[in-house]
Amino acid sequence: MKSAALGLAFLAAAVFASPAAAAPTVSFTMSGTAGSSGWYRSNVTIHWTVSEPQNVISSSGCEPAQLVTSEGPTSHTCTVTFAGGSSSGTATPKIDKTPPAVSGASAARGPDANGWYNHPVTFTFAGTDATSGVAGCSSPTYGGGDGSSVGVSGVCTDNAGNTSVASLVTLQYDATPPAIAASTDVPPTGAWYRKPVTISFGGSDATSGLAGCSAPVRYAGPDGEAATVKGSCSDNAGNGAEASHTFKYDATAPKLAKPKVEAGKGIVRISWRRGPDFVSTQLLRSPGLKGSKRSVIYKGAASSFVDRSVRDGRRYRYELVVGDAAGNLSGRVLTATPRPALYRPAPGQRVRAPLTLAWETVPGARFYNVQLYRNGVKVMSAWPRKATLRVRRSWRYGGKAQQLLPGRYVWYVWPAHGTLARPVFGRPLGSSSFVVRRP
Repeated sequence: MKSAALGLAFLAAAVFASPAAAAPTVSFTMSGTAGSSGWYRSNVTIHWTVSEPQNVISSSGCEPAQLVTSEGPTSHTCTVTFAGGSSSGTATPKIDKTPPAVSGASAARGPDANGWYNHPVTFTFAGTDATSGVAGCSSPTYGGGDGSSVGVSGVCTDNAGNTSVASLVTLQYDATPPAIAASTDVPPTGAWYRKPVTISFGGSDATSGLAGCSAPVRYAGPDGEAATVKGSCSDNAGNGAEASHTFKYDATAPKLAKPKVEAGKGIVRISWRRGPDFVSTQLLRSPGLKGSKRSVIYKGAASSFVDRSVRDGRRYRYELVVGDAAGNLSGRVLTATPRPALYRPAPGQRVRAPLTLAWETVPGARFYNVQLYRNGVKVMSAWPRKATLRVRRSWRYGGKAQQLLPGRYVWYVWPAHGTLARPVFGRPLGSSSFVVRRP
């Protein structure tokens, strides 16, 4: 008995002498969709952890997986009781599952024209959020494409990271100038305009529509291969477009100086000065060839023509016509009568006394020497200043009296310069003959 009592006493002493039981502690973790700034964007599960669970006498709010669904910041406490007192832990999850509301938008400026925008414009969006608050909203800049009802979307984000997109703005936008084209009231002649022309500008616009174009322009010069007229059109959005219409214009006929004509025996020579703008030249004659009233006797690019299809003593009318690249024409009319240089009387003509000799005038000649022979004997040498000589019935030559007796006469003419005392002769004009009939 004594030994048993001693054993119990020892056990009791051992129990009362052992260390005190450890106090439990409370900790937790949370899981869910994390957002920004410590916020969750979904339901949150709180996972409670209690140490020394064997020493826990009782607990409150300490479910192993506590589901929290309420939005906003909420507090949840886990309390455990043990022999020496109690311990607790508090979790405060912040939940915002609702995106912010996009409440409005404003433009940085008004429309450019007639309610239309024609270049980029910035819009500022605003929003509200009842739980975590609005962190910020976007400020998008719209710069196209074109349209009469274009939507602009804005984005707002709350502090939990939730976003909302909304299209609160509808605008009219046209940044494309109208198409523009030129037209003329008359077509060109070939590739050129030779008379005043009116150039009009018209256009079209697929989005805002055409507002109008500049007034027509009447062009009447100056001449040029690249005459240019400018015009413009605008659309209802205020976009403008310019265009140039380039064309060839020449309303001025080529300048044709007076041609030179020389008539001789059985021949007419016509010469002219070619202008830099001549592209066509033709010579017409009346009467024409082979009995026709009028014929073109020359076409080409030369500056002279010799007509050998003429008859002496007949008067011919020539028309020289030149044209430029635009088709403008200039003309000159001249006449000629082909005949020998010594043309009166006609060679071999039978005449009666008295008579007049006539020959072609030589430019620059101061006087002429005319010599007359009858039957091979010189009977006259005269010095007229004009290209005619009146031969009377009688005269004196070589100290003797001479008469215009019947017979065959030959006469010669030389043009001369200088003085009568010292004449300088030119080339002889030639010779001719006539016959004086008996009275």
